[in-house]
Amino acid sequence: MNMKSIAKQAGVSLSTVSKAFSGSKEISEKTRQHVFDVAKQQGLFDTYSKNTFHKKVIGVICPELISDYYTAILTALNREIEAHNCIMNLSISNFKAERIEELFSYYSAYCNVDGVIVISARGDLKNPQLIPAVTLLSYGLYEGFDRISFDLYSSIEKAVFLLKELGHRNIAFCGEGLTLERLSSFEKAMRKAVLPIHSKWVRTSSKRFEAAGEEIVQAWLAEGALPTAIIAAYDYIAIGMIKTLKKNGIRIPEDVSIIGIDDIPLAPYLEKSLSSIRTHAEEICQKAVEIIVKKIDNQYYRSRQNIIIPTELIIRESIGPAPN
Repeated sequence: MNMKSIAKQAGVSLSTVSKAFSGSKEISEKTRQHVFDVAKQQGLFDTYSKNTFHKKVIGVICPELISDYYTAILTALNREIEAHNCIMNLSISNFKAERIEELFSYYSAYCNVDGVIVISARGDLKNPQLIPAVTLLSYGLYEGFDRISFDLYSSIEKAVFLLKELGHRNIAFCGEGLTLERLSSFEKAMRKAVLPIHSKWVRTSSKRFEAAGEEIVQAWLAEGALPTAIIAAYDYIAIGMIKTLKKNGIRIPEDVSIIGIDDIPLAPYLEKSLSSIRTHAEEICQKAVEIIVKKIDNQYYRSRQNIIIPTELIIRESIGPAPN
């Protein structure tokens, strides 16, 4: 009993049986399942499927699951991966470079995944085995990877110039330890707009999410001064700031204008809808999976791409003219 007997019983060619067990896309899933059913009837399925899986597996290394931002990206990635008849295998890096390196080494050398997507990594990483690999939103040198990122700077620049047109001069940036690249874009935009960058308006919190925004506003209130406009490193920081400002009788946008980044689903539904920079997570995930699958299907396709996805400034109720 061997593959020939499976082919004969299934009424297909020997080549079709081989393709069924190798995961080839040259045959339909219906045909593959038929071959597997016959192999199981003959007691041969385990023999030929022992070291293979009929679907391609893509490993995904993500910093965390606690953030809606990353869960939205993972949801979009999984949707695209499933649409290409593949399976997602997820690991968490906790933003640690050594953990990312360990997980990538495991996936590429030991786990036999067909491709790897690394999200929001910081540091350097090499891909010596040239497994199909893509980084999303990563900073550093990624040798042997395709790279996809957002053009956040252009939209931050638009936000700064819009606030300038509205008469704002004391414009703040509020972030936390993982948002220093966004701070760098803010400072570059402020210099281009010929606006002063005051150290008291540039704050990096030791906390994250809403707690970071609350901490920064409370510090300003204790110092007895507020900026007239704020760009928050991401929407949850902005939400924490809005809540704390409102609690202390500060009006949005009459007293302080606020712009967030990421345009989370909650942003339009706040009491004063939040202006934000939309980062189009769906598009970045489509591109990543498209590249991975193309390279999985063609082992000789070696070109590397550096793709920049545009972002969009969404204007809502949280910004207005500078107070007199």
